[in-house]
Amino acid sequence: MDYQLNQFKKHLLKNRKSEKTIEVYIRDIKHFLFYFKDKQLKDITNDDIDNYKVFIIKELELSIKTLNKKLVAINQYLKFNGIAVDIKQEKVQSQNFLDDIFSSSDLERILRAINKKNDLRAKAIIMTLRLTGMRVSEMLQLTKHDIDKDTIIICGKGNKYRNVFISEKLKLVWQQYVAVRIDKSEMLFTGQKGAITRQTVDKIIKYYTGQARVKKSKGHAHNLRHKFCKDLVDKDIPLDSIADIVGHENINTTRIYTRKTKKELLDIINNI
Repeated sequence: MDYQLNQFKKHLLKNRKSEKTIEVYIRDIKHFLFYFKDKQLKDITNDDIDNYKVFIIKELELSIKTLNKKLVAINQYLKFNGIAVDIKQEKVQSQNFLDDIFSSSDLERILRAINKKNDLRAKAIIMTLRLTGMRVSEMLQLTKHDIDKDTIIICGKGNKYRNVFISEKLKLVWQQYVAVRIDKSEMLFTGQKGAITRQTVDKIIKYYTGQARVKKSKGHAHNLRHKFCKDLVDKDIPLDSIADIVGHENINTTRIYTRKTKKELLDIINNI
């Protein structure tokens, strides 16, 4: 299996896929192969694929959008290995509401789980994403010299620089974390081996989402960015200002957050 995956990785590099895309593809393929660990790749059928889809949606409770992203990677891997399985993506009706965004209650429960274990690094990571709307790649640019600043210049999507605003509340969280921080790198977020990676951030968020018994599909870093944007919209901050704050190049991306969440719509229906 390792040999096949390495060959596929070389194939993706040759076709100029980004490192991030390759990382996601390999992770999704490994999950797929583990699901079929008792079966040879050449013996996988269309019925097997259908069963896997049901597993992803019903048991793991992941969205159709997430499933379809996984199917892209799996389809390419099977074709690369000469497996004639017809993998069709699932269709989903367009929905004009926001789904699976963290609620304030979700975040309170996650923070309680973090505080219970006195995990100051996890708290600093969650609160940094929550109170700045930064992407993980942007947050991992922070250094230990940034903790007292009101604004920090970071390089965002498309290699464009912008100022990120730091609240007094977040500074306090950073100060608590820095007191126990492992000083093996100039970067703010570190571990025993130095600066942490995106994978470490993902593991931390998924772990505490599980500990707080929050829906699994909500447990990803970008969801904290979604929550930040939604909160700004709910506070009637102008869309162009929000776009500037979070680094949206197209204001239509920001406009998405003017939609109601599923819970908000359910509350409206229940109050009829």
